[in-house]
Amino acid sequence: MAETNEKAVADSFNEICKILSQCQSPKEASDFLACLCTPAERKDFSKRWLSVKELYKGTPQREIAKKFNMSLCKITRGSKELRKEGSSFKKILEKEESL
Repeated sequence: MAETNEKAVADSFNEICKILSQCQSPKEASDFLACLCTPAERKDFSKRWLSVKELYKGTPQREIAKKFNMSLCKITRGSKELRKEGSSFKKILEKEESL
């Protein structure tokens, strides 16, 4: 039973990713996420991305924590992801820089 639930959750996550990738505009993606997530979830999600962008720019973790009122634990997770070989965060941020 637990395996079935885990598969359903993984499949649902992949479906969400597919839906977002097929959105025709940022507004369409925003509207979808606004329906799916609570305001608190959207705020947390956004702060996590802000922290990753700040880390990428070289901002110290403690400064980010203070600036966005975040735990160091959440910021450290983003830092670890940025340091991974083939980091998706890094790829996306480099892509954004080149636009």
